[in-house]
Amino acid sequence: MSGLIDVLDENGLRTGEVLTRKEVHALGKPHRVIHLYLFNQDNMIVLQKRSQYVDHYPGAFTISVLCHIDAGESSMDSARREIKEELGLNPDGYEIDFLFSYRRDAILSPTYIDKHFNDIYIARGTFCFEDISIDKGEVESVELVPYEIFIDMINDKTSKLADIYFDECQDVIYFVGNSK
Repeated sequence: MSGLIDVLDENGLRTGEVLTRKEVHALGKPHRVIHLYLFNQDNMIVLQKRSQYVDHYPGAFTISVLCHIDAGESSMDSARREIKEELGLNPDGYEIDFLFSYRRDAILSPTYIDKHFNDIYIARGTFCFEDISIDKGEVESVELVPYEIFIDMINDKTSKLADIYFDECQDVIYFVGNSK
């Protein structure tokens, strides 16, 4: 069912309705997405710089992996799939942990209404910058950023990081800091 998204009710449960990404946003239907923060063995995080041609936050830096969950797919399966699709990395052998979920609604335009249940993951694995390959249609570039610099980016509201992630990133830092 790739390319289709499960519509959720206000509690985050599947309704049985399945729509395309464009339809789900145009109609403002609740749906689930994943946000994954990927760290390498040197505690550096992968950040994506979005393409200038995407429909929201073009040219902004975002977190490692972002995706809509395909209809019928689990959140974890989606996270694993997108590590491969967005970064070209084999997710086997990566330690992937679910951190938390939260709901965020945002109207980006009259035809792009986000009603997301966000599932937040952290992943750790051994890889080098040269191992990463990206889809230039969605991602302009990637950077490996030391964790301390990432924290500075979050605390600096004028940083290159898309502002929609600031609150979420604060919670990720909390969980990462308390898991050491």
